[in-house]
Amino acid sequence: MTFVLYWPLWLSSLAFYAVFAGAALALSLAASAWVRRSPARQAAVGGLVGTIGSPMMAGFLFWMGLMAAVELRDVDDAERAVRAEVSAIHALHTLGASAAPATAAAWSEQLAAYGQQVLAREWPAMSWRGADAATGRQLARLRTDALQRFAAEPPELRGALERGVQALSAARDMRLTVAAGHIPVLLWRAMLICAVIVLAFAALTHANQARASRWMTLLLGLFIGVQVHAVYVIDRPFEGAIAIGDAPLRAAVQLVQAGQAAPAVPPGAGR
Repeated sequence: MTFVLYWPLWLSSLAFYAVFAGAALALSLAASAWVRRSPARQAAVGGLVGTIGSPMMAGFLFWMGLMAAVELRDVDDAERAVRAEVSAIHALHTLGASAAPATAAAWSEQLAAYGQQVLAREWPAMSWRGADAATGRQLARLRTDALQRFAAEPPELRGALERGVQALSAARDMRLTVAAGHIPVLLWRAMLICAVIVLAFAALTHANQARASRWMTLLLGLFIGVQVHAVYVIDRPFEGAIAIGDAPLRAAVQLVQAGQAAPAVPPGAGR
C-alpha cells in the first residue's frame, strides 16, 4: 500500500477513516447478531469485557500513541540530518575557498559532484534501497582530496577539512538511517490484528443495544483510523505527501557551483 503515501493528505485520511469505520460497523453488526441468537452469550462474555477488554483497549491506544511519538521524533531527526549535511557542505566549501584558486575550484567541483550524486541517485531511492554506492565513492574521493589536494596548505586547514568531511559523512549516515528506519511489515500486521480485537471487544460491550454498540464502535474505529493514518504517513519522512524535501540541499549545491557560500538552513526549511 505504499502508493497511498503519494495521495493527497485529505484523500489518504478519508480512505483510512472509511476502512476503519466500515470495519467497526461490520463488527458491531456481527456482535449484535451473535448476541440476538442467544441472549445467554451476552452474560457469558460480559465479565470478560470489563476485565480483559478495557485494559486491552487502553494498552492498544497507549501503544499507538507511543508509536506516533517515535515517528515524530524520526521526522525531527530527518530534518536535523538534512540541516547537518547542508551545513557540512557549506563549511567545506568555505574552507576550500581559502586555499589557492586552482585548488579551491577543483575542491568545489568535487563537493558539487557529491551533492549532485545525492540528489540524482541516492535521495529518490534511499527510503527503499538505502545507501547508493556511487555516492559513497564520491564521498570517499572527498576524503582523499582533503588529504592530497591540500597537501601544500597549512596543517590547520587540512585538519579542518578532514573534520568537515567526517561531519558530512556522519550527517549522510544519519539521513540514511532515518530514511530506512521504517516500521516492519510484521509490526503493521500485529497492529491491525490488535485493532480488530479491540474493536470486537468494543462491539461486544453493548451488543444487546444495537444503536449504542454501533456508535461506540464507530467512534473507536475512527479514533484508531486517525492514529494509524498519522503513523503511516510519517513512517517514511522522506516519502509521500508530507515528505521532507531536498530543496535546502539542492540550493546549497547550486551555490557551491556558483562559487557562493550557502546560507544557514532554518528548522523546517526542507518541508
